Amino acid sequence: MNRTMKRIATASVLMVLCWVPARALADDDAPAQRMTYTKDVLPILQENCQTCHRPAAAGLAGMIAPMSLMTYREVRPWAKSMANMVRTREMPPWHATGEFKGVFENERTLSDDEIATIVKWAATGAAQGRVEDAPAPLVFEYTDGWSIGLPDLVVPFTEPFFVADNVQDQYATIRVTLTEEQLPEDKWIQAMEYKPGSEAVHHIIGSAYPPGERTAEDRGLLGGIAPGTDPDVLPVGYGKLLRKGSTINFAMHYHKESGPGTGVWDRTAIAFKFHDQPVTHNVRWDAIGNRNFEIPPGHAKWQVGAARTFRQDTTILAFLPHMHLRGEAASYVAFYPDGTEEVLLDVPVYDFNWQTNYFYKEPKKIPAGTRIEVSMWFNNSPERGELANLDSRRAVRNGGPTTDEMMLGWIDYTETKPMAAAGGTQ
Repeated sequence: MNRTMKRIATASVLMVLCWVPARALADDDAPAQRMTYTKDVLPILQENCQTCHRPAAAGLAGMIAPMSLMTYREVRPWAKSMANMVRTREMPPWHATGEFKGVFENERTLSDDEIATIVKWAATGAAQGRVEDAPAPLVFEYTDGWSIGLPDLVVPFTEPFFVADNVQDQYATIRVTLTEEQLPEDKWIQAMEYKPGSEAVHHIIGSAYPPGERTAEDRGLLGGIAPGTDPDVLPVGYGKLLRKGSTINFAMHYHKESGPGTGVWDRTAIAFKFHDQPVTHNVRWDAIGNRNFEIPPGHAKWQVGAARTFRQDTTILAFLPHMHLRGEAASYVAFYPDGTEEVLLDVPVYDFNWQTNYFYKEPKKIPAGTRIEVSMWFNNSPERGELANLDSRRAVRNGGPTTDEMMLGWIDYTETKPMAAAGGTQ
């Protein structure tokens, strides 16, 4: 269970000890006018929470919400804990600053009024209310646990992979070649999602190599996941081409406690949904990153940067900043050819356990010659070391283990100009 989820599980006990003192109800808190679950709170939960907090919910990168919030009986024991989590904005998990409200498709935020409603409801007795005030229950489509809906194709490991007892961090590449039965013809990917096959999976980067091709230049990256990451869902007209007979590479990072009896079997899978309409833009998934940095011992806010200039008119679909346990904050800034600049994304409090990707509601167009600078900040202080069980006395460089660091500003993008012919590639 990750750190964020542990907070949820323990917050209820803590809040009993530290919640606001009991008080006499003011006139506007009289029983007839109290906030109720059925009338005031349930609509907020339906809109913002129940997608994850329900039985058999699809999890973000394999992370399943630890409790269901579908009924009053399920919600009532968590009322004060829930109030505290929304008041501090730890839930719903979202880390971009408020200036980007409404910009990203997968935004998970509550308004000040919605937060006040939940807090007041919990503080005034968490009343159920009248059954007739409740909106109709949400009915969720059967998707076999996939957030993208029922897939057109699911590709698991051919054989389970064992992560041994003595492993703490392990990298492994699992290759699966698509059969004629699985993919009889080339298809444009509209959505894709990874489902980790064990709790040892930390993150995955996927790629597909067309038949007979194995160089890095040949591969087509298939996105990836880290804790809390949403699946890739592309707009109409935007796709990633998957060729028949391709070999899918699962670049796996496993991370767990080592010791006798901790070994696990893993059989991760990737699911695809394919476009049924013409595709005019071939989407690339790549990182603006830096692998040649060194974070000094004891430094509490060390900045690392990277940049790329886009030579063609470009359309951006999404961002995903990636760091490890010392990651503190991240930003993407565009410097335009006319001398102006724009902050595209600002994440002031990065959470290793909720590595969010930010999908634009409307794809962002930038002109040729735009330079995007990605900055990330790292905390190698003794305080962070004690909190995350890290050695703050050593210099930290780029590396795979979670006790090292990474600086990767992932970006989904494509050339703004449509492809010249249907089925072609940019």
